[in-house]
Amino acid sequence: MESVDKFSEKKKNIWISLTAYRTLFVLRLLLEEGRSLEELTQFLSENEITKKSISKDTIKITINTLENAGCEIARPSKFNGYKYVLHSHPFSLGISLEELDILMRLREGFIQEISWRKVLVLNDLFEQIISLSLSIEQKEYVTNTKALINVNEKLVEEFEKLVSLGKKVQIKYNSPKHGEEDIDIIPKKIVFENSNLYLFAYSFKYGENSLFNFSRINAINTVYLENLSMPNNSFEVEYKVFGVALSSFELTDNETIVSKNEKEITVKAKVDNEFSFIQRLLLLGADFKIVTPYSFKEKLINMIKQMRKRYENG
Repeated sequence: MESVDKFSEKKKNIWISLTAYRTLFVLRLLLEEGRSLEELTQFLSENEITKKSISKDTIKITINTLENAGCEIARPSKFNGYKYVLHSHPFSLGISLEELDILMRLREGFIQEISWRKVLVLNDLFEQIISLSLSIEQKEYVTNTKALINVNEKLVEEFEKLVSLGKKVQIKYNSPKHGEEDIDIIPKKIVFENSNLYLFAYSFKYGENSLFNFSRINAINTVYLENLSMPNNSFEVEYKVFGVALSSFELTDNETIVSKNEKEITVKAKVDNEFSFIQRLLLLGADFKIVTPYSFKEKLINMIKQMRKRYENG
């Protein structure tokens, strides 16, 4: 064991075991990927702490130390590109199925409360946690069940810029019904709800505002030069919320409270996307009632009757 070296940082004295630090540093490098002797030498020579005591013999001794601690490291050969390759190590995190279930519930709870950008940060955090496990199944489960798994972050950033421009855009969209198709839209805003990220946009194909799942947007084909005015397809709905739904009811950005008492709340909503709004209402179960307009009330009643009929017919 080498003597303990003394280092100064921001006028504070820090004592550190150089051998221990170098060993952990090399372990981290090998955890990332296989490294040649020359690569390890370069990394150690660029590190502020290890650069004062570095040689090829020192690195070989460090590799031996890791092997004595239980690491399985392949020596450089023509079969591995002349690199030290870490195949296994004993420094793992044992996670039981019960503990994994708690972690996943915790992740899901956070997702419901944070923005889509923070969801991506949360995904990275849980990936790092589960990387400490030796279980391939656990790693795959955490990766395959994360939110926004198929969302292209760079594509979302492009639409963040386009939303403010109000320009017509053609996208390549993988529609659940029609497969891949080119659709002309005018992006209006980005919406994160129910653990999914959507582009809220006016669709020229359907002549109305629609939600496009970002996991199905494959590319931006064209951004047209002209600015277009969008037809106003929004309408207002007034409805009451009561019963059990009152305890967990929360207003959305396009809703305001008209009146409120201990038994019920009357809400006025500006509806930009009818399908999304109907989904919101149905989540309230039987604890809501449409006040106005009558045409929307009748439409919703007929829709529920059709759904009921389908269930009755199996």
